[in-house]
Amino acid sequence: MRNRWITMTAASGLVLAAFWQAGVSNSEGLEGPLIRESYGMGALIGGQLRTDIRDVDAAAFLQGLGDALEGRELSLAPEEVAEAVAGYEARRTAAFEAQVRTVASENASAGEAFRGAFAEEEGVTTLESGLQFKVLEVGEGDVPGAQATVRVHYRGSLIDGTEIDSSYDLGEPARFSLARAIPGFSEALSQMPVGSKWKVVVPPELAYGERGMGARIEPNATLVFELELIEIV
Repeated sequence: MRNRWITMTAASGLVLAAFWQAGVSNSEGLEGPLIRESYGMGALIGGQLRTDIRDVDAAAFLQGLGDALEGRELSLAPEEVAEAVAGYEARRTAAFEAQVRTVASENASAGEAFRGAFAEEEGVTTLESGLQFKVLEVGEGDVPGAQATVRVHYRGSLIDGTEIDSSYDLGEPARFSLARAIPGFSEALSQMPVGSKWKVVVPPELAYGERGMGARIEPNATLVFELELIEIV
């Protein structure tokens, strides 16, 4: 119950933030606790639905909502309701997938252009896999094996310079197994002597590919890393 209350409170804050932007039109007719409470709950739920449910006919939506809420006979049979909802979900899924394909295509083209320009810079090496690197500082230590665990300082960004992650921000190097890192990370580190610092450009097929990762790393994103190999654990 406490978790549900926290969720409702957080949602209320989001709706109130939306109201702050939209303003209040007219509170006439909203006298009495029950009326105001009912309106408030409707506004809260409506604010949530506005975020979650898009591209619907508002009048038909409210008709279905009112019929169900008031216990009236529905205008569609249960199987028709199920079919209609499935159709909505299929349409939204198709639209989302089309958007993902568009973004993936745009990122692939932009990444290819970025890597092509980077390849022309002095000191850049392009490996057969497509991984690119430039040595910033030469290390004198051992080179980790493919199964090694290492401590690394890194800063990752998109090709437009947007930072996506950084061990420097945490104040200490990250520790991880090369066998569990993204392929581009592992390939670069397995060729770096301890003490080295490289700038590494990772094509999407050696990073998160067509799926991307979370909200920050879109499909087919090329990633840029500054890697500093501190030690082999």
